[in-house]
Amino acid sequence: MTIKTIKISAGRTFNHPHEQYSNLRPEVVLEATLAEGENPVEAVKALQAQAEGLVEDHKQGMLKSLEELYQLTERQAEMRGLQVSLKSAQDRLDALRRMHPELKLISDEADHEREGF
Repeated sequence: MTIKTIKISAGRTFNHPHEQYSNLRPEVVLEATLAEGENPVEAVKALQAQAEGLVEDHKQGMLKSLEELYQLTERQAEMRGLQVSLKSAQDRLDALRRMHPELKLISDEADHEREGF
Protein backbone atom coordinates (compact mmCIF):
# COMPACT_ATOMS: atom_id res chain seq x y z
CA MET A 1 0.00 0.00 0.00
CA THR A 2 1.24 3.46 -0.88
CA ILE A 3 0.02 6.40 1.19
CA LYS A 4 0.09 9.66 -0.78
CA THR A 5 -2.01 12.01 1.36
CA ILE A 6 -2.96 12.23 4.99
CA LYS A 7 -5.83 14.08 6.60
CA ILE A 8 -5.86 14.91 10.30
CA SER A 9 -8.51 16.55 12.45
CA ALA A 10 -8.28 17.81 15.99
CA GLY A 11 -10.84 19.42 18.24
CA ARG A 12 -11.55 20.30 21.85
CA THR A 13 -14.84 20.73 23.62
CA PHE A 14 -14.79 22.89 26.71
CA ASN A 15 -17.29 24.71 28.88
CA HIS A 16 -18.01 28.36 28.25
CA PRO A 17 -16.40 30.15 31.22
CA HIS A 18 -19.34 32.49 31.90
CA GLU A 19 -22.44 30.67 30.66
CA GLN A 20 -24.09 27.57 32.03
CA TYR A 21 -24.94 24.74 29.65
CA SER A 22 -22.81 26.27 26.89
CA ASN A 23 -19.88 24.51 25.27
CA LEU A 24 -17.36 25.64 22.71
CA ARG A 25 -15.57 23.42 20.22
CA PRO A 26 -12.68 24.75 18.20
CA GLU A 27 -11.66 22.30 15.51
CA VAL A 28 -9.19 22.11 12.63
CA VAL A 29 -8.69 19.74 9.71
CA LEU A 30 -5.30 19.55 8.02
CA GLU A 31 -4.40 17.65 4.88
CA ALA A 32 -0.92 16.97 3.57
CA THR A 33 0.60 15.30 0.54
CA LEU A 34 3.54 13.07 1.31
CA ALA A 35 6.81 13.57 -0.51
CA GLU A 36 8.41 10.60 -2.23
CA GLY A 37 10.01 8.41 0.42
CA GLU A 38 8.52 10.34 3.36
CA ASN A 39 7.61 8.16 6.34
CA PRO A 40 3.79 8.30 6.68
CA VAL A 41 3.83 7.44 10.40
CA GLU A 42 6.19 10.32 11.17
CA ALA A 43 4.19 12.62 8.89
CA VAL A 44 0.96 11.71 10.71
CA LYS A 45 2.55 12.39 14.10
CA ALA A 46 3.93 15.75 12.96
CA LEU A 47 0.65 16.81 11.34
CA GLN A 48 -1.36 15.68 14.37
CA ALA A 49 0.91 17.66 16.69
CA GLN A 50 0.49 20.71 14.47
CA ALA A 51 -3.31 20.31 14.44
CA GLU A 52 -3.43 19.86 18.23
CA GLY A 53 -1.27 22.95 18.71
CA LEU A 54 -3.50 25.04 16.46
CA VAL A 55 -6.63 23.94 18.31
CA GLU A 56 -5.07 24.64 21.72
CA ASP A 57 -3.88 28.08 20.59
CA HIS A 58 -7.36 28.84 19.25
CA LYS A 59 -8.96 27.65 22.49
CA GLN A 60 -6.68 29.89 24.56
CA GLY A 61 -7.41 32.84 22.27
CA MET A 62 -11.15 32.22 22.62
CA LEU A 63 -10.89 32.05 26.41
CA LYS A 64 -8.90 35.29 26.53
CA SER A 65 -11.37 37.09 24.26
CA LEU A 66 -14.35 35.79 26.23
CA GLU A 67 -12.79 36.95 29.51
CA GLU A 68 -12.06 40.41 28.08
CA LEU A 69 -15.62 40.68 26.77
CA TYR A 70 -17.03 39.52 30.11
CA GLN A 71 -14.95 42.04 32.06
CA LEU A 72 -15.94 44.85 29.68
CA THR A 73 -19.62 43.94 30.01
CA GLU A 74 -19.34 43.82 33.81
CA ARG A 75 -17.65 47.25 33.94
CA GLN A 76 -20.28 48.73 31.60
CA ALA A 77 -23.07 47.41 33.83
CA GLU A 78 -21.29 48.78 36.90
CA MET A 79 -20.91 52.18 35.24
CA ARG A 80 -24.61 52.26 34.33
CA GLY A 81 -25.53 51.47 37.93
CA LEU A 82 -23.18 54.13 39.25
CA GLN A 83 -24.57 56.69 36.81
CA VAL A 84 -28.11 55.94 37.98
CA SER A 85 -27.02 56.19 41.63
CA LEU A 86 -25.16 59.41 40.97
CA LYS A 87 -28.14 60.98 39.20
CA SER A 88 -30.43 59.86 42.01
CA ALA A 89 -28.11 61.33 44.63
CA GLN A 90 -27.73 64.58 42.67
CA ASP A 91 -31.52 64.87 42.24
CA ARG A 92 -32.01 64.30 45.99
CA LEU A 93 -29.31 66.83 46.84
CA ASP A 94 -30.94 69.41 44.54
CA ALA A 95 -34.35 68.73 46.13
CA LEU A 96 -32.92 69.18 49.65
CA ARG A 97 -31.26 72.45 48.62
CA ARG A 98 -34.57 73.73 47.22
CA MET A 99 -36.47 72.70 50.36
CA HIS A 100 -33.83 74.05 52.75
CA PRO A 101 -31.73 76.74 51.08
CA GLU A 102 -30.16 77.55 54.46
CA LEU A 103 -28.42 74.16 54.57
CA LYS A 104 -24.86 74.06 53.35
CA LEU A 105 -22.73 71.07 52.58
CA ILE A 106 -19.65 70.63 54.73
CA SER A 107 -17.50 70.77 51.60
CA ASP A 108 -19.25 74.04 50.56
CA GLU A 109 -18.39 75.57 53.96
CA ALA A 110 -14.80 74.36 53.75
CA ASP A 111 -14.49 75.86 50.26
CA HIS A 112 -15.82 79.18 51.49
CA GLU A 113 -13.45 79.19 54.48
CA ARG A 114 -10.47 78.56 52.20
CA GLU A 115 -11.58 81.38 49.94
CA GLY A 116 -11.93 83.70 52.93
CA PHE A 117 -15.71 83.98 53.14
